[in-house]
Amino acid sequence: MRQCAAISMLLLTGALSGCTIPLSSWSSRPADSPDDGTALDGRLTRCAVLGANAANDPDCQSAWAEARRRILPVHPEK
Repeated sequence: MRQCAAISMLLLTGALSGCTIPLSSWSSRPADSPDDGTALDGRLTRCAVLGANAANDPDCQSAWAEARRRILPVHPEK
């Protein structure tokens, strides 16, 4: 009976340690840097508001080019 209690305490301690160690290392991670995608989203929204006039806007043209590069990355030819 005493062995059973000792084994169950050992298993419980192992389970609790297994749960708390990953949580403590997760909370000590540095915060991720913000993605500049939000700036691109703002630029694309501005271009959408401009409507047909956006075709002549150099900022809209560069924003569209950046969006294309993100969506359709160009792989180097071999």
